[in-house]
Amino acid sequence: MRYGKRVAGFNIRICAFLLWLACIPFAAHAAPIPSIPWEKAEASDEVKNILQQSLSIQELDEEIKRISLREQEAISTRSNLEQALDKEEKKLQAKQKDAGRVLRAYYMGERDMLLDAALSADRLQDIFALLDYYQFLVETDQEILTAYKSNVKRIDQLRAEQAALVRELTQVRTNLEEQRERMLQLKEDLNLDVANSSDPEAMQKLISEFTKYWQSVGLFEVRHYFQAIAQSMQKLPDFVKENGNLKGKGLEYTLSIKDEELNAFLRKQDEMFNQFQFVFKDDVIAAVGEREGLKVYVEGRYTIENEPQHAIRFHVERLQFNGLELSEATRKDLEKQFDLNFYPQQLVSFIEAKEVKLEPHQLTVKLAVKL
Repeated sequence: MRYGKRVAGFNIRICAFLLWLACIPFAAHAAPIPSIPWEKAEASDEVKNILQQSLSIQELDEEIKRISLREQEAISTRSNLEQALDKEEKKLQAKQKDAGRVLRAYYMGERDMLLDAALSADRLQDIFALLDYYQFLVETDQEILTAYKSNVKRIDQLRAEQAALVRELTQVRTNLEEQRERMLQLKEDLNLDVANSSDPEAMQKLISEFTKYWQSVGLFEVRHYFQAIAQSMQKLPDFVKENGNLKGKGLEYTLSIKDEELNAFLRKQDEMFNQFQFVFKDDVIAAVGEREGLKVYVEGRYTIENEPQHAIRFHVERLQFNGLELSEATRKDLEKQFDLNFYPQQLVSFIEAKEVKLEPHQLTVKLAVKL
């Protein structure tokens, strides 16, 4: 009887939970994705211009948030620096007295007098005792002066950091003001273009839908493809080793890669690359992806850099989402989030890149033994 009551109570709780879910819109389902007329956007300069402006405003809004966060971090760091500087300056006041006393002792010849007394003592026992005391005083003096110098150096370092932070904070605030002014101007231009469009109400609705679309799908899709690029760079050493693309002659090596070979290799590793491919062009490399009507186009260049470590670094120079251009700030932010670089020393630990050359459908890297 008691067991039956437990089962009945459990069933009632389950029914109540399901009823609660049914009363909440989208509680058990993802929010529907707005339908954006991409074909119309590609065919109409008016629609494309409106969407491009809307995207620029959204990106700028994110950039303003990043700058504002950096401003808050700089303010907090500045406060910590001021507290550390105040603490060190109070320490210095105490150390100045000790250092001054030590220097006066040497200036007045007190240490010389003690040394003379030790050397002129009659008994050997007194000589050693005075010499030990003299050595103790000298070592103590040295510790006091070293601590004083270290304290002064630390204060100079803190002041330099504080000055650099003040300059950075000033630049951040200036940048923030400029971006906010730019945001106001972009919104004003967008509102004017919408008002002058052939169908202002439809355009306003399109902007609203596109805003939701970019925030829920678009940015995720762009990051998805950047993740794919980062993964492909991690697989590049395996591709080179498997396909024998690295040739050596003396102390020099040549790495040659055809884009069709690389794409074929990546597709074997992950089906994701069936909708994603690399294209080597003159001086630039492009990554093109498309799935479910969403297109991402990334274009950039390789440079050889040694800091913070030796790498063939990929710089994003162009980024498009369904034909719309993304800003430099967004490109740089994605470069920071995802490692798009190739590290030659993952192939052979003692080699480094000397030259990178991009031609139609082929990438060539000149390497040499690191001496």
